[in-house]
Amino acid sequence: MCNCNFIHAVSLTILLALQATSLHAQEAIGKATSVRPQAEGSHAGPLSGGSNVYSKETVRTGQSGQVDLQFKDNSNLKVGANSSVHLDKFVYDPNKSTSDVAIQATRGSFRFVTGSLGSETYKIKTPYGTLGVRG
Repeated sequence: MCNCNFIHAVSLTILLALQATSLHAQEAIGKATSVRPQAEGSHAGPLSGGSNVYSKETVRTGQSGQVDLQFKDNSNLKVGANSSVHLDKFVYDPNKSTSDVAIQATRGSFRFVTGSLGSETYKIKTPYGTLGVRG
């Protein structure tokens, strides 16, 4: 005799646990250091000072919003009001053997200050073109 309800309940529990683990398994690429008055990330929802940001995340600000982000390589991105920036790619190796940063600014204003990558490549894509920054 099979206790099918028990088997289904255990299977569902394992599936939900694996799904929750995979959502949190992605490593943060940086943090929001300042949020005025509000900003939102596509992964975590509303951002506040200290909130993590992740690769492939879109950060949006409202009519009067601003957010300052600091990444693992100490580069900084300030996103202005009514803006949207997609954090396409962030690969950082503190030993500088492999690093790559790509950001897509789809709307609004931003200010980007490079970090410790030095001779590695930063790519910033905008609706009007792509800016490459090299050491």
